[in-house]
Formats: sequence, structure tokens, C-alpha cells
Amino acid sequence: MIGLAVAVSLSPLASSEAQADKRVRRPKRDPKPKPKPTPPGSEQADEIGNSGIVPPTVESRPSEEGGGESLVEATATVWAMAGSRSWTGCSAIASEASKQLWTGSEDANTFQSEHRWALQAEECPNTPEVLALAVRTELMRRLEFPPGVDGNTQLDELESELATSRGRALRWIELAEDELTRRRERRSLGLDYWRGRALLALADYEPAKAAFERALREGSADGWRVRRLQAVCELYAGNLEAAVELAARAVNDSPSNDRIAPSYVLALALDRAGDPSGAARRMRIALTRDGDGGQLRSLQTALPLHERLYLAAYAMTVRNDTPGALRLWAAYLARSEPEEPERRLAERHMAALRPVPRNLGGPAKAGEAPAPAVIVPVSD
Repeated sequence: MIGLAVAVSLSPLASSEAQADKRVRRPKRDPKPKPKPTPPGSEQADEIGNSGIVPPTVESRPSEEGGGESLVEATATVWAMAGSRSWTGCSAIASEASKQLWTGSEDANTFQSEHRWALQAEECPNTPEVLALAVRTELMRRLEFPPGVDGNTQLDELESELATSRGRALRWIELAEDELTRRRERRSLGLDYWRGRALLALADYEPAKAAFERALREGSADGWRVRRLQAVCELYAGNLEAAVELAARAVNDSPSNDRIAPSYVLALALDRAGDPSGAARRMRIALTRDGDGGQLRSLQTALPLHERLYLAAYAMTVRNDTPGALRLWAAYLARSEPEEPERRLAERHMAALRPVPRNLGGPAKAGEAPAPAVIVPVSD
């Protein structure tokens, strides 16, 4: 009995030891590795866009005591060898450019030739979004006429600046298209629309029409925006019926808050198509709704130099600003580009502005004519 009691009393102890032996002993976890130190100068490299080359710092130089090694070796990246800034910097700029491109703004600006996006395009020549925004900014620059422009004003410098500006925009368009092709991306970024706008400003009407047709076919820009400038191309090519039809459709298709610029184009088309009252009515309504004239200036950026003079002169004519209109009509007629029908139309507008003399030499009222002189014969 005693042996049985001892066996029974020892059985729980044996069972607990057996269970303890069965427990899985997990190995201790290694402590988490410390984060690697930030490469010296990396923040500065991203900030200044120095092509990824890290400037030497105290940490990167060998220490005097232990002869430590450099944490980061400064090497020339692919971006640096391509002549542009670091990938990080260009990626951030591309993101900002994409957001601005989505706005579709066509407001004229007063930037100089070395504006921000022109500089960014030179630093990031392989970024289509940056190039596209540089194109838009460049083509919307207001290249103003000299103050008091008239028939004696020399516009050679302004004409040269306009050609240089539009040529630079066309070069950026080609770079952006080449990069999109290299990446095998089907995005258009509206480049055909802006190409047509640049060519129109250079009075290269047939290539401009072809670019607008591609933009319309591919849907890379709003249809009413494209048709509005297609109407301008047809107008300057002498196709008045097509110009009126396209301009009228652009007015009908455009949103109510974007209807001013197509209305200006329709007024120009009606003016040259022989509907002076309809043209003046459309122009007057557009000028009233335009307020500060922002839409008029925006449209002028897409026109050749002599047609900018015509539009400005006609707008002042409708506003009854006789002195300003006469100066601008004289400046338009001093250009060599206008053909005979346009010259006659401009001359008619000028003649309508000149005041008619009130007294042409006759009596103002009946009975006010001086009595005829009586000749009395003198006898010898």
C-alpha cells in the first residue's frame, strides 16, 4: 500500500516534467538593425538638383584617427551624363506640371523669355509633362506692341521675338513627342493643338490646319477650342463660308463661361464675309462680357502680327475709340502681309471713323445765302 501511495503521489510531478520537456523553446530574436545613415548631402542634392553628385562633408571624409571610408561615393548618374538634373528633382517637377496641365488654362501671361518653365525644360529635357507646360506658357506670353503704335512704328524687333518664341515652342514639342515615343506611351498632352497654335502665329496656315485636324481626330484637346482656331485658319486662307461655319459651331459647343473667345472669332469671320452689323453686334457683346479684355489678349497670342493689329483695331472701332483705332488701322495698312480685299475693308473701317464735315460751304438754313452782288454798269 505504501508503494502504491508513493507512486500515486509522484505521478503529477513526473507529468509536469514531461510537459515541460515538450515545450518548444523559441530562440531569442536579434535586435532590430539600426537604420542606415542618410547619405551625406542627399537632401542638398535633391534641393539644388546637382545631378545626384553628393558634395563632400565631414562624415564622408576619412577621419584623422581611424582613416574611415566614405559613406557614399560621388558618381555621375545617367541624368547627369544626359545633361539634366537628378531623377528625384525632375520627378517632382513633372508631378507639378501634370497638375497644371489638367487645368487647361489659356490665360495670357507677361512672362519674359527666361520664365520658370523655360528653365525647367532645359534642366529636365526628358520629361514630357515639363516640356508640354513650357510650350503652353511660352505660347501664351503677351508680346505687346510698342506704346502708341501707328503706321510709322517699326515692328521688326517684335516680329523677330515672336518668331523666336514660337520656334522654341515647336522645338520643345518635338522633344516631348520623341520622349513619349521612346517610352512607348500613347499620351498626347495636347501637343498637336499647341503645334497648330504656334504655326498659326507664324502664318503657316496649311501645317497649322493639319495639326488641328490631328488634334480633333485624336481628341487631345476640347473640340470647341480646336474648331475656334480652325475657323481662324480658314478665315486667313480666304475660305469665308467654312470660317463662319466653324466659328459658329465653336460658339455653340463651348461652355457658357468660355464663349467669349469663339465669339471674337465669329465676329471677325462675319466682318470679312460682308455682314458688318452682325460682326459689330457679336464683337460688342464679347467686349462687354470680357471685362478686362483677358480673352481678347489670349486670342491675340495665337495670331500673326498683322492680324493682331487687325483684331485690336476692329475692337477699338466697335468701342468707338476713334484715335486708337485710327492709329492701329494705319499700322495694319503699313504692313506688307494684308492682301487687297483686306486692305479695302480696313480702309472702309478707317473712313467710317473719320468725322463728316458739318459745313460744306453752303447755307446752314434756307434764306441764309448771301444776296448776289448787283453789277451796276458805269457809263462813260
